[in-house]
Amino acid sequence: MQKSRANENDDFRNSTHRCDHARFLRQPPPQPANFGCSGTDSPDHQLRACIVEVGKFPPPLNESRVDIRDTSGKLVASRNFGSPKGDQGRSVVHSAWTPDSSFFVFSTQSSGGHSPWHWNTYFYSRKKNKFALLDDTIGPVIKPNFKVKAPDIVEATVQGTASDPSDIQTGHVVTRHLGSL
Repeated sequence: MQKSRANENDDFRNSTHRCDHARFLRQPPPQPANFGCSGTDSPDHQLRACIVEVGKFPPPLNESRVDIRDTSGKLVASRNFGSPKGDQGRSVVHSAWTPDSSFFVFSTQSSGGHSPWHWNTYFYSRKKNKFALLDDTIGPVIKPNFKVKAPDIVEATVQGTASDPSDIQTGHVVTRHLGSL
């Protein structure tokens, strides 16, 4: 039986496609970045925030260090919240990257139980390559579970209500573009 030229072309294309597919399957998978620590990757996968326990006590009384590393594992920035006695520092409780990968935000608690209502909240700025205390610009944060939204927005609950500026139970939500700070 004789094949038509169209069928021969189809056979050729199909066999070429199978060969390309087989070659693709033989290639090793791409290697993950070697950040040198476990942690939270930025959405663009160029940085990783590592939360390292540095305190003398186990959670919830532990203390933390936040390391920002690039894809080669190089330390880009670090902030140590440890204390000499292990009871005057801070430990990271909640953390997240902003969707645009520009900021790493994290809330902390006192390792010694001081001011249990106050969750100092910090952020790392990729552009400035430094850490800053968010509380300095929005007021004392009283709830640990802030939210991040695109592109670089953080929502946090801070001290005070319209009727009671000293309220540390309910507070009010403040929204900020971190890029504007």
